[in-house]
Amino acid sequence: MRLLVVEDSPLLRKMFGLAFPNQFNELRQAEDGRHAMELLAGTSAPFDVVLLDLRMPDMNGVEFIRALRRHPVHGATPIVLTTAEAPDSELMRDATALGVAAVVRKPWTPQRLRATVQHLLDPPIG
Repeated sequence: MRLLVVEDSPLLRKMFGLAFPNQFNELRQAEDGRHAMELLAGTSAPFDVVLLDLRMPDMNGVEFIRALRRHPVHGATPIVLTTAEAPDSELMRDATALGVAAVVRKPWTPQRLRATVQHLLDPPIG
């Protein structure tokens, strides 16, 4: 199982790692969308989930989603937005229109984040 975290805050990137101590064989992190795309260019196996902040310098979350959806290997990867962005903001509307699997509001708890990701990886029957 592979997880990609795209978050500009070093503290939050560290917290993501602590939230998933043993769930993933590989946990990669990028400080913005541009760095995440560079990281993806060097991988041939798709990630199982991307945890994505919306407001980041250089390439924000919406720009990253657009680029990711065009990627031949990673284009279908489920995205979980981890954001404090207002639900009715233009940035949030654009992101959800591009297709995200879930939204976890900041401040999040490790339990809420793990439950959301687990639901995507192993959806309940029924």
